[in-house]
Amino acid sequence: MEKLASCLVVGLSTGCIYSLVAIGFVLIYKSSGVLNFAQGAILILGAYIFYSFSVQLGLPMPLAIFLALVFGALLGYGLERFILDRLIGQPVLAIILLTLAFSELLKGTMYLAWGTDLISAPRLFPQGNINFGNLATIDYSQLAFIIITFVLVVLFAVFYNKTKIGLAMKATADDTIAAANVGIKVRKVFAVTWIISCITAAAGGILVTNVMGIHYNVAEIGFKAMAVALVGGLESLTGIIVIGPILGIVEFLAAAYLDPLVGGGMRDLAPFIILLIVLIVRPYGVFGWERIERI
Repeated sequence: MEKLASCLVVGLSTGCIYSLVAIGFVLIYKSSGVLNFAQGAILILGAYIFYSFSVQLGLPMPLAIFLALVFGALLGYGLERFILDRLIGQPVLAIILLTLAFSELLKGTMYLAWGTDLISAPRLFPQGNINFGNLATIDYSQLAFIIITFVLVVLFAVFYNKTKIGLAMKATADDTIAAANVGIKVRKVFAVTWIISCITAAAGGILVTNVMGIHYNVAEIGFKAMAVALVGGLESLTGIIVIGPILGIVEFLAAAYLDPLVGGGMRDLAPFIILLIVLIVRPYGVFGWERIERI
């Protein structure tokens, strides 16, 4: 029972981070129809930048976090304004391949700048845990992941549904041409979308590497966030909020109960098995929009 409870707690906290990172996938897809394969690399780059500010430069932790998020915002703006903006009107596949190439470029840059060793990130939260009797124990870091992700998702939901730019993003996502015809500055919306995407990636990187350590290969976590987005539905923010924790829990349950039977590897494999099953049964995702084309 204690083993099960531990898997649920750790999986929930990890899955919340997947949901946070997956927001970037959904935002970009909804506004431009593009899957951003660079999201995972941006996630780890944000963690490296945070490490440089906090440890190498010795800045206070809150300032280092703020500057890392600002860096994420500037990276998102620069990527959209100076690279992707020039591909408007080109095939979507070309833009997707460009994000993949940009991902590899970032990994190479991180390799050269910070080396290949796993770096221990500075602790964001005090050591200790909260016990729930004999049922479960939750580490302060895990509890913080859940709370921070929940707060950020709520703030984003308010921004997306209540602010002028948020409503413009929704209109652009529904119909780019119609949005432009009613006076919405579509290019500005695209820039804001990429800025938010990179900020959420950097925030997720700072959180997840706090317990996993910082290494450029940890960028593969972006693929798990992509699995969350695809299973939940690329048009649905609700979907990623729900599916993220579920896949996180499944991941750790598979590691705890299936790894001893098959010799390991099920933690990384389980989310993609679920992705494969969902895409076969519901290609548009659990909460995605089923598109019906009439001829």
